[in-house]
This record gives sequence, C-alpha cells and structure tokens, in this order.
Amino acid sequence: MLTDGLPGTEKSAEAHLAEAFCGNREAVEALAGMVVSGRMPHAFIVEGADGLGKSTFAGLIARCAMCTCAVPLAGTCSHCRKLREHIHPDLTVITGSGKTNAIAIDAVRAMRTDCRIAPNEAEKRVFVLEDCDNMQPAAQNAFLKIFEEAPPHVVFVMTCRSAMHLLETIRSRGRIITLYPVDPAEGADFLCRQYPTTDKAAAAAACEQCGGNLGEALRQLRPDDGGKQAALEEQAAGIVRGILSAMCGSSELTLAAACHAIGKDRALAGAICIRLSEALCCAMMVSVGAGETLEHPSQEVLRLGTLVSASALMRHIQEINMLSDWLRINISMPLFNTRLAIVLQRR
Repeated sequence: MLTDGLPGTEKSAEAHLAEAFCGNREAVEALAGMVVSGRMPHAFIVEGADGLGKSTFAGLIARCAMCTCAVPLAGTCSHCRKLREHIHPDLTVITGSGKTNAIAIDAVRAMRTDCRIAPNEAEKRVFVLEDCDNMQPAAQNAFLKIFEEAPPHVVFVMTCRSAMHLLETIRSRGRIITLYPVDPAEGADFLCRQYPTTDKAAAAAACEQCGGNLGEALRQLRPDDGGKQAALEEQAAGIVRGILSAMCGSSELTLAAACHAIGKDRALAGAICIRLSEALCCAMMVSVGAGETLEHPSQEVLRLGTLVSASALMRHIQEINMLSDWLRINISMPLFNTRLAIVLQRR
C-alpha cells in the first residue's frame, strides 16, 4: 500500500508517511521523528492483528532507513523507487515455511552471514522477518546472536501478532510499534485513494463490518484475489509437469529450459518448490515399492520413480527445501532457476 508524494512538493516526512499508511498516528509520528532526527534504532518489532498492515509498515521502515530524497520520503530517489518496485538489493524479506509457517533456523543462520556483507547501494541493509510468532526458541536464540551486536549498517524489522510471543531478550532490544484498527470512515477514504475504482459506499461498509481492519476489508472488496491464487497454482502445476517430464529424459538443455520457465516470479517459484517437493516424495514411494499407496499418481511421477533411486530423490527434495529457504532471503531468480536445473540433473 505504499504511495509517494509528487516530486518537488515540500511535504514533511510525517505527511508522506501519513499518505502511505492509514491511521496509527502515534506510530507514524514516531517513525517520522526518527527520520527527522536521523536516529533510527537498529531493530524494530511491529505487532498487530493480521490485516493491520505490519508488512506495509515494515516497508516504510526500510524506506526511512534508505531514503536519500532532498525532501525526506518524497519518493524521488533511486532507493524509494526500487523499494516501490520491490527490486532493492539491500532489502531482504524472510518468511516462514512448512505447516507451522515458522522461520527456519537455517534461514536465520544464512541471514547472520549476509548481515556481515556491506550494503550494495544504500547506507543501510534492512532485514524483515515476517510472522515471527511461530519462530521456535532455537531460531530466536540463533537470531539473538546477531541481534545483540548488529553491524552498524543493518536494521532488523520483526513482524508478529504479539511481541509477547518473542523471547524477552529480543523484546528488550527492539523498538516495539503496535498497530491498531483505523476509523472506518478514514479507512474507506484511504482505500478509495489507493484503489480509485473502489466504490466509496462499499468501502465504508466493508471497513465498518471489519472493525477498521483494512486488510480484511480489502479482501471483501477484492474477492478476485482468490482467482489470482488459483491461476498461480495452475501455472505452477504446468511448470512442474514440464520439469518432471524433463527429468525423465536425458537432455540437460530440456531440463534447464523447463526450470527457466519459472522466470522472475518469486510467488510462482515458491508454489513450484512445494509442488515439486510433493511430486518427488511420491516418486520416492514408487522407487521403494510403495507406489500402490498413492492416489492417482501422474505418469511422470511413476516413470521418475523407476528411473531415479530413492536416495537421489531424497537429495533432490533436500536441495529444493534449501532453495525454498534461499528464495525467502532474496536469491536472484536467474540464479534460483539455474541452481534448480543443476540440482535436478544429479542422480
């Protein structure tokens, strides 16, 4: 939900933040004050219910840490532009995985290594760790090692429903920002500015019904997002079929082409990792003689299970899980696609 002021306007940092984030004046004013004073903490904890804009606010923190606009946060510098287009090399977003959607300890360890690397373009590198509620104590303790003595060029942002789910040693070292639902009328105006085609009455009704939770209201107003997810899953299924078919053949070029069909879409790559891992698990069951327990396995799965050993398939699955973790810490997509092709060529 980030927006920018018009180039050349003399709005304050607070005004630019207020344009980009609805309500929560206390949080907005506090962040604006940090920009003006030039004193930003090295760590933030953004807490609030789902739908209140924790990820959006984390993006604003990144913008405040990197912006070099003549008028702070005016949106005219290269850092603001790249953050707006989600291509800034100094912003890393780490998300959870698996049934618990928890950030894995391996992802934390990889981040600790990355933290030691100087920023590519900005003065700061920002690491956003999303949905930390389910983060296991071992992963939190691994994070604490770098959190306590962060390099001066690093800013950490953790998002969670409640900071009480984090270790006290982490809570005591981060600036806690709590987000709240907004006034329904103010929320409706904000949604209409963000999405000009939105009906004002419908937006007001949705905001009222959702108690000022803009994320929930937006889901009511834009149900077509479910269709987008379905289209993404269908596309992922098609690419996975192509990869499995190529794995059954002998041409490395065909397999490389199938993997590079993923392109630069990270969401698509994530869906493919899940589907591909599941398919290889099924192929592994075929390989060990347990294929009869599968329900309607595809021809590609059946054939792969007869061509590739169970141990090789297990290594493929482990490599894919590692790539999935790398995907969450901003591995470049060309490198991801190439690495995936190389991994799947090994027998």
